[in-house]
Amino acid sequence: MRTITISGKLDADRLSAGLAGAADGPTVTPAGDGLVRVRDRGPGPDLALTVPDGLACDASWWAASVVRRELRRVPDADACASPGLESVLRTGLWRHPDAPPGPVDAAGVVLFKPGMAVGASTLRELARRLADCGYRADRARVLEDEEIVGGGLAADHYLPHAELARRGTLTAEERIAFLRVYDRPEFREVFGARPQDLPVECAYDLLAGGRLSVERLEAWSTASAELRGLDSGAVDGPNEIGDCLFVNVYRDPERPAEPAVVVINPHMPGVLGQLEDTGHRAVAVLVAPAGARPLPWARMRREFCGVTDPARALPGSLRGDALAGLYPLSGPAGEPVRRTNNGVHLSNGAIEALQDARTWFGLRPDGTAAGQALRAAGLVPETVLARPFLEQAGRRRAVATLTDGLGAGAAAAALTAARLCEVDEFPGNAESVRRVDLAWDLAAELGREPGAVAVLATGSVGRNRACPDSDLNLLVLHRPEPGAPVRPDPARRTVDGVEVCVEHLALDGAERLTDALDPAAGGSFDAAAERLGSAARLGGLVLFDPEGHVPRLAERAAAQRVPAALLAQALSEVRRRMQPGRGTADGPGRDEVRRAAYDLARLVLTAGPMRFHKAKWVPADLRSAGRPQLWEVLREAWQLGEPDEERVRAELAAATAPSGADHRPPADHGAPVDARALADARGLLASGRFADALFCARFAAAVAGHGPGTDAAPPAGLAERIAALCDEESDRATRPDRPSPSPLSPQGTPR
Repeated sequence: MRTITISGKLDADRLSAGLAGAADGPTVTPAGDGLVRVRDRGPGPDLALTVPDGLACDASWWAASVVRRELRRVPDADACASPGLESVLRTGLWRHPDAPPGPVDAAGVVLFKPGMAVGASTLRELARRLADCGYRADRARVLEDEEIVGGGLAADHYLPHAELARRGTLTAEERIAFLRVYDRPEFREVFGARPQDLPVECAYDLLAGGRLSVERLEAWSTASAELRGLDSGAVDGPNEIGDCLFVNVYRDPERPAEPAVVVINPHMPGVLGQLEDTGHRAVAVLVAPAGARPLPWARMRREFCGVTDPARALPGSLRGDALAGLYPLSGPAGEPVRRTNNGVHLSNGAIEALQDARTWFGLRPDGTAAGQALRAAGLVPETVLARPFLEQAGRRRAVATLTDGLGAGAAAAALTAARLCEVDEFPGNAESVRRVDLAWDLAAELGREPGAVAVLATGSVGRNRACPDSDLNLLVLHRPEPGAPVRPDPARRTVDGVEVCVEHLALDGAERLTDALDPAAGGSFDAAAERLGSAARLGGLVLFDPEGHVPRLAERAAAQRVPAALLAQALSEVRRRMQPGRGTADGPGRDEVRRAAYDLARLVLTAGPMRFHKAKWVPADLRSAGRPQLWEVLREAWQLGEPDEERVRAELAAATAPSGADHRPPADHGAPVDARALADARGLLASGRFADALFCARFAAAVAGHGPGTDAAPPAGLAERIAALCDEESDRATRPDRPSPSPLSPQGTPR
């Protein structure tokens, strides 16, 4: 037990609030005679502090800052010094005298943003605070405005935010988050329309159209953020509705008759303009671990740097103390940091550290420990940095957000479970968003049904993959009520030209459906797959869930696992079909290989959190689940290549020839699979997804008996590759440490 005694005029309650959540659970006790004692369970000697005269801030804030920094100080802090760091302001470059050779262990980058007044005292204090946490500066650099502008460094630094401001649209999930914030009576009072009826434009498109100048856009965006906050919850303020994605609603005060417009990332042109302003320079410091047990990076983000808004940052953080006047950092004219320019940036984890090290120091990813860890995990670090988004079952995640607080190993595992992509690689956006607007209104209606507790969008809309002919599938969770009328299930109707299918599921039935599968219960793989696919609907997009049932049920559904024995048996059967002597003199024929590639994909998807649902989604699900090897095997087995529209139309025409008996692959149910797959192929063709459409067309022809025949030879070596992948998946399924599937991204607070 350690005691810190503080003498001076302090408010013990405010000090206690400033220390809330601190490590080692400090307690604050007034001791009389102007003394306050702070006791904690951590090691270290007792201390006596005196409140200094002439503080720029409240004495309780000063005390909380000093105590927090003392509590997080590592035992070997004195060995973590960064001698002479401030000399970078004279020389432009600085390197730690004891920096080791080899790959740089870049924990993160501290960036003092262009235009901030950074002096020698700023960097000396930074070095002290880094050492307290078990880190040191590995190198530092001053960058002048010409280099920032000429190298495009500002846009690189804010890559996902800038890409959304340039080319962003809303995904289905983001559209729901938008409606959850803005579809309120006060919105219609302020803007004279429903939010669904307003156009959505990215910031740079709005500028290109001449409706606003950069200066007016920046002035409006900054004033709105200063008035309402960065994530305000207000209908006339900025709100974060997705990763790196903010929206705000602009109405021209000089043209009130013109409709308002929803603007994506309206702050970005101004932010980039500030970073690239003539005469501004930036100071970057590369941070590396130096102590035996440095502070975990999540604590560095929260306690050392502070949250985005300095007014909400903790005492003892750079941002919080800069605003309070305890850390020497301000604007060029001495103005304090604020929520729209917090003055300093710290990388949020290993991947953003990799990006920052490349942007501000020109370090190649392979020259860092994190870059080498990514490559060892089968990722190309340059691709990770160039493609700042991920797709997970149609949901857009920013790489930097998904890997926030993660080390290189954990970040690599997260990245390999999804598809790296550009900001606009979501071809189902427009049709899905159109159906979300319908679903939003229908959910309000369905939510008023007796016993209704939640409404979700499932199917292609739930995965942001709707085609022009896609249905809208809604799932209603309800508590059965005595005497309630029996609902027709599924109920179908047409709304605004879209066929809507509504199914109901009792809440207790959803609980049973998401129970873990009993490995000792036996049964077939296909029966397990059907149950898992049904449970996976609970991972759809939440439209209505006032009691918060869906996130828990979705997590239970995603955590379900196929019994290892069933999966291994099914994989073994696929592998057996790839043995030499089947189909042709040299091995299985093309039909057998095609079917084996499809079955392997079906088994692997069933074992993952996305599950297998239908042939239409197999190619997209393989890509989304981070299984490029399986997608390439499927592409090669079915000879998809890079088809164009003409080729797909020709295949569809050939596939519609009369067929014999109806055939279905395992786990496909309902309408005849050839007719359904053909309809799916036409929908995919209409939405420009040609490779997926060609697969559906050929799948329909194959199950109807129109394939090339078992005597046709498959591509050389393909059967062996499928067999090897079966072995890999079987090993994974039977490992004692077999990981549970990861649930999809969270969706925020339901209405």
